[in-house]
Amino acid sequence: MNSFAADALGGKIRDRRKLLGYTQQALADAIGASRKFIVELEAGKDNASLGLTLRAMGELGFDAPGTTSKDTQGEGFAQEFEKTLEEGDHEFALRLIGEYASASIKAQRALIFTAPCIKDPEYLTALGAITRWLSRKTGTPSPGWTRSIRPSRDPVFLSEKLYPVGDRMKDLIRRETPPEMEALNVWIRERDLVTA
Repeated sequence: MNSFAADALGGKIRDRRKLLGYTQQALADAIGASRKFIVELEAGKDNASLGLTLRAMGELGFDAPGTTSKDTQGEGFAQEFEKTLEEGDHEFALRLIGEYASASIKAQRALIFTAPCIKDPEYLTALGAITRWLSRKTGTPSPGWTRSIRPSRDPVFLSEKLYPVGDRMKDLIRRETPPEMEALNVWIRERDLVTA
């Protein structure tokens, strides 16, 4: 690897690591390396171990020795949420949440890396809460965009966009909502998110 290629690759690894919310130490721990290795890799040192470099790239979602990443599925989900909510199809949006959660669990990471352009603040907050939950569930850092999500002023029960939800059902949902969602005042039962 020449120094220009090593510099370019190191920069792409650094940018991707930050986008996914990994610290240098967290990435090092995930691939069984030292933090010093990550520092040198990101700095473009051309004597970095190929095996560890490939492990780091794999952990960050790069699909091959190169700079193309596997976030097209997440981009697809983000675009589908944007389109579906713009059309006001809340029934399909609820289904998409389940599909997004299931696909993320299968991929072992939250798939939406960048904030979707959703005008509905309740859905954006809910999607951020679900993405945080997925990150905990898969043991991966939450994408950076989820850190800017603030708790909803009013409780968010997405099913209320389709039909009224009674107090007894709200109590049941509250008891079965994961803490990441509760912290953002979003109420969804974990079992309603994934069946995988």
